[in-house]
Amino acid sequence: MPPTLATLVQNSALRLSVLAGHDRLDSAVRWAHASELADPTPYMDGGELILFTGLKLDAADPETMHAYVEKLVSKGVVGLGFAAGVNYEGVPQALVDACRGAHLPLLEVPRRTPFIAISKAVSADIAAEQYRAVTAGFDAQREMTRAALSREGPSALLARLASQVDGWAALYDASGSVVATAPAWAVRRAARFVGDAERLRDRPTPASAVVSEADSGDDRVELQSIGSGRRAKAVLAVGTAAPLGTAERYAVNSAIALLTLTMERSRALQEAEQRLGAAVLKMLLVGEGEHARAVAGQLYGGLLDAPMRVIVAEPASAAAARFAQESIAAAHTSQMVGSAAAPSVPTASAARPSSQMPSGYLARAGEPCGLSDLAATTGTSATASTTADTARSTVPKPTGKPTGRPTAKPSATKAGTDPKSGTDPKAGTGTKAGAGGRAGTGQAGGARSAVQASAAVGRDGAAAPAVSSPSAPTGTSVASGVVVGAGGGGPQAEASDTGRLSRIVWPLEELADAVETAAARNGEAVLVVPDGARLVVLASDGGAAAAACAEFAATASAAQPGRRPGGGGDEGLAIGVSAPVGLSAAAVAFKQADQALSVARRRGVALVEHEDVAAGSVLPLLADDAVRAFADGLLRSLREHDANGRGDLVASLRAWLSRHGQWDAAAAELGVHRHTLRYRMRRVEEILGRSLDDPDVRMELWLALKATG
Repeated sequence: MPPTLATLVQNSALRLSVLAGHDRLDSAVRWAHASELADPTPYMDGGELILFTGLKLDAADPETMHAYVEKLVSKGVVGLGFAAGVNYEGVPQALVDACRGAHLPLLEVPRRTPFIAISKAVSADIAAEQYRAVTAGFDAQREMTRAALSREGPSALLARLASQVDGWAALYDASGSVVATAPAWAVRRAARFVGDAERLRDRPTPASAVVSEADSGDDRVELQSIGSGRRAKAVLAVGTAAPLGTAERYAVNSAIALLTLTMERSRALQEAEQRLGAAVLKMLLVGEGEHARAVAGQLYGGLLDAPMRVIVAEPASAAAARFAQESIAAAHTSQMVGSAAAPSVPTASAARPSSQMPSGYLARAGEPCGLSDLAATTGTSATASTTADTARSTVPKPTGKPTGRPTAKPSATKAGTDPKSGTDPKAGTGTKAGAGGRAGTGQAGGARSAVQASAAVGRDGAAAPAVSSPSAPTGTSVASGVVVGAGGGGPQAEASDTGRLSRIVWPLEELADAVETAAARNGEAVLVVPDGARLVVLASDGGAAAAACAEFAATASAAQPGRRPGGGGDEGLAIGVSAPVGLSAAAVAFKQADQALSVARRRGVALVEHEDVAAGSVLPLLADDAVRAFADGLLRSLREHDANGRGDLVASLRAWLSRHGQWDAAAAELGVHRHTLRYRMRRVEEILGRSLDDPDVRMELWLALKATG
């Protein structure tokens, strides 16, 4: 306890006598100060003991003393000490009456007791109290440290904290749910502050809030965020009957530090776990399930032993996804270059200070893993090392210094694609998983389905840039295809790039937190791998993590009901979910999730499961600039023929295909003789140089007609 007037009176060396305010001697004294001013209140903070001799005041005048005492009381002065035998033989009765009327303690200071002795006594008591508080804080820290290292962990720590503050304590997780309380009776009381904990969690750390006694009804509740990142990992609530003292404050601060150390692991450990998770997932995607199980050990529990789903999330806007992917890759390229040699062309990260890079998901993402490339090159007969080598060899390496911002996943280097021409050879295809999600046999990385082919062209409706070869002309970015001007300039980061990148990747961080929190609360293993501007999740089928993804998507859809197909703006996610598969079909599941992701973006919805892909139509997938360009090129010669007045070949072809090649029905629809229609179809074959007897030709022509309207 801080020094009080009573402790000064009880100090026999001071010989103080109480003349008024006997019932107020328990008031804490913050300082003792001598002042002869008629109005010393402008220089007071409250809690002082004023010492004076009446040198400049008429202490015998009742009105003067009444006004003087009223000023002191209004400022929060806790006591008044008058030196007898200096200017007055004793303490004037007017001063005694004024102090009694205002209930202000009045102490008589004998002539042989100097004011400095009283000041020294107050100072010594304050120092002793501070020393006791610091000692008690260290003792509390040692006790709580032992509790934090025990088996009970945070629960034991909260119990120690509650006893130190003589109140209760509660811990809330990232979702706002109560994780632990102490004592046990505080569960219901802690539940009343879930809303306050959720609001504090959404504020940048460190953050705190106090719920006043009037608001809480019973307690003064102090909330503190736990964590060092952009978003709080947890929230600590401490309820007491009175404001925290110095010793209690030390205990609370120690608890915050210990909980932060418990929940915030070191960056090196986080990066190691991320690399391990990415390595396990890569092994699964190249068909090395048993090796992945051996490497994972007990880290992911029974996740690899039960039916699981692969979930892939990206920004809903494909343009925003590409921007984030290139920015993240450029940031890591700049980090690898370091200070050894400055790049000839400034990258996005080089144009801004690293301290301005947004935290959160970017800190978790690490270097883009290129999981899509690995999944695409998977074959059942390939070994992990062979596939990894193939994936590396298909990515051209730049010669000399970097000339632009590299992307994390060059789209032209996926499986079944000729790295020189960008075409998809027909040889080497295998059986794919069916639309209903049943994995087929054969090579897992065969030819793309119609959905994948459309997605590969470019997720924002534009053709994906081809990856340049090592012999590409100077000024072309090998990794991203970004053309750099001859003057040596490069893609520069504007001041708003950091804010935009943060907006794009923040929903990914929220999704990762929601999935991990749901899994932790239900004792469920989950594998979350940030991959550049993507988030890849491996979750148990029917588990809490998968349900959290669906709930997150439903919330996002409700928040953005007007989002148009194809994405719009930087905010929002598109999520694809695979069918339930076993360990050996993880690569197939990844492709299914990628297909569902493409469909989600085309339909303008937040989440699509692979089982629902067949329920839609393939026609919306044709709403792509590259597909329309292909269709226009395919039909251009026919349209030019019609424009020159040589017949109506396009309309005739449309009618004939819509009638499944039935001559009479198509001719009747066109209002011409069937022989005329036969002649027109022969002209179509002659102009295109392709036979209409080929079902692939008929399919391409029909889709081209649908794509061009």
